[in-house]
Amino acid sequence: MKNHTQKTQKKRSKKMAKCLLAAVLAAGLLAGGVSPAAAIPGREVIQAEAATKKVKGKYYQKDARKMKSKVNAFRTGDDAWYWNENNSKKVRVKGLKKLSYDYTLEKIAMRRAAEIVLSFSHTRPNGKDCFSLYPDGVYRAMGENIAMGTSSIMTMNDAFTAWQETDEDYEGQGHRRNMLSESFTSIGIACIEVNGEKYWVQEFGSPNSGAKKTDAVNKTKTVKVDLG
Repeated sequence: MKNHTQKTQKKRSKKMAKCLLAAVLAAGLLAGGVSPAAAIPGREVIQAEAATKKVKGKYYQKDARKMKSKVNAFRTGDDAWYWNENNSKKVRVKGLKKLSYDYTLEKIAMRRAAEIVLSFSHTRPNGKDCFSLYPDGVYRAMGENIAMGTSSIMTMNDAFTAWQETDEDYEGQGHRRNMLSESFTSIGIACIEVNGEKYWVQEFGSPNSGAKKTDAVNKTKTVKVDLG
């Protein structure tokens, strides 16, 4: 088990799922750049084709959107607590507002779900930080939870339960603290199934982008993932 904060990641194995936490970052995070290709005729097209990989999977956005009510019930219920840093006291969280659903964050979560099929990490397959997908100047706070597991044990309820981390200590409750953070006011959630595995993503932000509501995607799609 390894624990890191801020620009690194925490990775741990569980019997039912694998989960990772990204620390909450302030808006204005600088994303790493990619050097441009050499100016050789035809080279740009060849490199562009080589720098992507297709991920084909079925999205379950109707199920994903249902998780918002569970997160909000968690934020406003009696189980809204987490351990303090030395695990000596439960920190009770009171007065949290319900998260609104943000369709920009859902779009980001859907993209990230396809990306973590290739690289289960908060670093994207192209080498950039996960928050590089967030539009500039929109969100003051950003956060991400990811999880994966076989389809039979990673239903919407399973993923939410795994992120609750009720039986963990402080170090193991990073996902829980994201869901209980007063820094966030909005959420977008995604799930994709590929080769018998389900990949779940929660994206958090503040404020809500105000993006127009879209229809929930419950179908198989092929996503081109940028490899850098």
